[in-house]
Amino acid sequence: MDIEQVLMPGAKVYGADGEEVGTIANVGGSYIVVEKGFFFPKDYYIPVSAITTSNENAVHLSVTKDEALNQGWDQEPVDQGWNEGQVAQGWNDTSVETPVATSQYNEQANQSAYADETLRVPVYEEQLNATTRQAQAGEVTISKQVVENQETIEVPVTEERVRVEWKAPSGEVDEHGAVFEEGVIEIPVSREEVDVTKRTVQTGELEFTKEREQRTQKVTDSVRREIVDVDDTTDEAIRTDR
Repeated sequence: MDIEQVLMPGAKVYGADGEEVGTIANVGGSYIVVEKGFFFPKDYYIPVSAITTSNENAVHLSVTKDEALNQGWDQEPVDQGWNEGQVAQGWNDTSVETPVATSQYNEQANQSAYADETLRVPVYEEQLNATTRQAQAGEVTISKQVVENQETIEVPVTEERVRVEWKAPSGEVDEHGAVFEEGVIEIPVSREEVDVTKRTVQTGELEFTKEREQRTQKVTDSVRREIVDVDDTTDEAIRTDR
């Protein structure tokens, strides 16, 4: 397999576990420069000896993605060996020296080597959610008291009286017919007296009913939300505002 014909800038690099490591940004000496990340890119200098298969679109490594990113390959080799095709020094594995022609890639130096990536930044805000609960609003106390007052009623009563009237004699009485008597005449006289009794009567009743009334109450509280500010310092900024 002719390595220099298939290591192309822009090709995807995958680990042995099938996970994407990054994109080839450039090729030099015995390593390839793999760029990972779009908004905050970082370069990894992966030796050619770690490549198992490659084509124009994809490169597969003999190590997993985590192994490729965590064994010091993010440090640029001491001797880069660009253009001259020299073997890079300071790698963990430099036993395989594979010459790579760089002239054909210099022609593509001005082409974009970035892959399409999307960075999703979640934005949060707080919202008010109101619920109701039963609470003691107070109480209504009902008390009965007994009061006493004077009441007067009029009752018709009947009583007897003795009326004395003088009547003129109806005729003359001779001397022999006159009778003189002494004594006491008693005439009984009666009258009605009033006896007062009491009775209890119901004058009415009070009915107490609890009613539910619905009303609208306004509640106010402070809420927080996140605001995203994008500071683009590139020469030609392409920005989409929400």
